[in-house]
Amino acid sequence: MGVLSKLDNLLNEEEIVLWRGKPVKKAFILPGLASIPFGFIFLGFSIFWMWGAVSAGAPGFFTVFGLPFVLIGFGLTFGPSLWQLMRFRNTEYMITNKRIITQTGAIGLDTRFVDFEKIQEVYVKIGIIDRLFGTGSLYAMTAGFSGFLSSPGYRYGGFYGSRPSLAALKDPYKLQKLLQGAIEESKNSRNQS
Repeated sequence: MGVLSKLDNLLNEEEIVLWRGKPVKKAFILPGLASIPFGFIFLGFSIFWMWGAVSAGAPGFFTVFGLPFVLIGFGLTFGPSLWQLMRFRNTEYMITNKRIITQTGAIGLDTRFVDFEKIQEVYVKIGIIDRLFGTGSLYAMTAGFSGFLSSPGYRYGGFYGSRPSLAALKDPYKLQKLLQGAIEESKNSRNQS
C-alpha cells in the first residue's frame, strides 16, 4: 500500500481516518512548468554566448565560464517540473477525527501534523490551473501563522509558516465541509470533557 501504510503507522489508537488522498497529478505538476519559458531564454542565451565565444576563437576560459550558465539554464527549464513529479510520488494527505497529516518530499519525506485545536480557519483557494482541472487547494490557518509566502514551491503539499495546505484536490469544498465538521465535533467533545 506504500505511502498510505506509512501514514497509517502514524495514527494514535483512538484516531479514526475520515479522509485520505493524493493530489490530482496534472494539477500538482503543471505549476512546475511555469519556469520553462524563462529557463529556455536563459539557456538559449547561455548556449548562444558559448557558441559565440568558441566561434570567435576566444580562449578556453570563456567556454568554461559559460558552462555553469548552461547548466543553470537546464536546471531552470526542467528542474521545477522534475522536482514536482518526484514530490507527487511521496505526497499523501490524511484527515482524522483529531488532526490533519500531510506527507510530501522529492528526496526525503516531510511529514506534518496539525491538531484541530490549533486550526482557526479553513478555506479553499482555486487558482488558474485548478480551474483547468476542476481542483482546488484546502488551507487550514493556525494560531501561529505569521505571513503569506506566494512561492509555488512551498504551496504544493507543504506549509506556509503555520498554514498546512492540501493542494490540487478534487472536490475541495466537500473536503472543507468535512474538515470543518470534524473540527467542530472535536471542539464539542473537548468542551464536554
